[in-house]
This record gives sequence, C-alpha cells and structure tokens, in this order.
Amino acid sequence: MNMMKRAVLSVVVLGLSLASCSRIVGAAIPPQTISNPAGLEGKQLVASSPLVVESVRGTVSYSTAGAPFGDIQIPDLPFGIRPGGLEFRTGFSQIDVTGACVKPQAFTVTVRDVKVDASDAVASATFTQNAAAQFTLTRTSEGAGRATYGVSDTKLSVSADVATAMKFFSILTTGGQNTVSVMATISASDNGLAGCTMGFTLKDVSVTLSKFQ
Repeated sequence: MNMMKRAVLSVVVLGLSLASCSRIVGAAIPPQTISNPAGLEGKQLVASSPLVVESVRGTVSYSTAGAPFGDIQIPDLPFGIRPGGLEFRTGFSQIDVTGACVKPQAFTVTVRDVKVDASDAVASATFTQNAAAQFTLTRTSEGAGRATYGVSDTKLSVSADVATAMKFFSILTTGGQNTVSVMATISASDNGLAGCTMGFTLKDVSVTLSKFQ
C-alpha cells in the first residue's frame, strides 16, 4: 500500500473513531435546560387581529426583532458534539382580553399550531408543530373594555427534529446577534369572545437540549 492510500485510510479510520467517540460521549450527556432563552420571560404573545367566529380562533405572536440578543454561552462540548433534540416549553402567567366582546367568568383556550423561528446574520431556521395544549382561564379582574384572566398551570411544549435542532443550536451559539419569534394559532371555547384580542404573558420559558451526538 503506497503512502497516499495509507494516509487516506488513516483519515477515514480517525474520522470513524471520532464519530464513534462522539456518539458514546454524547449519549452520556444529560439534557441541558436553558431558562428564559432570548429573554422571553414576561413577554406577551399578542393578536394581530380580533378573534373570529369559527370556534373563536385567531393567531398570537411575539418577536425579538426590536431587541436582538447575543449568542448564548454554552460550555464547550467535546468532539464537536451537538444536540439532536430541542424542546421549547412555556406556560402563561396571565391572559388579557381586550375589546368589545363578552368576557365570560371562565373558558378554555387551545393553543394549536406553534411556529418558532430563529435567525442571525448567517442563517435562519424554523419549525412548526401542533401543540394542542389546552388552558383553563378564570377571570381575575375586569375594567372598561378589558379583562385579565388567571391561567391553569399547563405547559405548552413543541420539539424540533434532529436537523432543525442542530441548526437552531448553531444559530443561537454562533454568528452574532439573534432574533427569535414565536407564533401560535389559538381557539377559545366561548363564541362571545369574537371581536376581542388576546395577549398571552409568557411564564417559565425554557429550551431543553438533548440527544447529544
């Protein structure tokens, strides 16, 4: 075997060895949870238009576009290991209902399709998942054209596939200033809410990285 073939074979063997080490070491790394990613805690998903009758549905969203944030600092991982799993979780501290509509004492809201986007100067990534998370709302205060509701301690959870999880990780840890946005489709159980808008205040926001490889 000539020197060139030996060199190529050595590189291949080294690559396979490193890949094997990466998988072994990655499997031993427990899930890592990042609290309050992108400073989303306390921010509000707001409606772009009033709710419409059809199980009283609409969309709510929030973007950090007006306040981009720097790369998230995560301890160095050996062997170029990256997470193959990414889960976004949040609850809601309160929901505000605004406008000329009936504001019942209690009702339920279902958060359905959730879309999460992330971008920096280098790349962008997105994932959408049907969360089907249901929240029970109880009115805590009411004023002129506005009511505030307490929310059950349900958690909204959506996950990305392996390729998207790795892309999100790269965007949020390298490449400079980042922008994240969240958008969700919602429906409410009371048709009397048609014509009003809702604002969902985020609580206990976290991102969990797992399946390191």
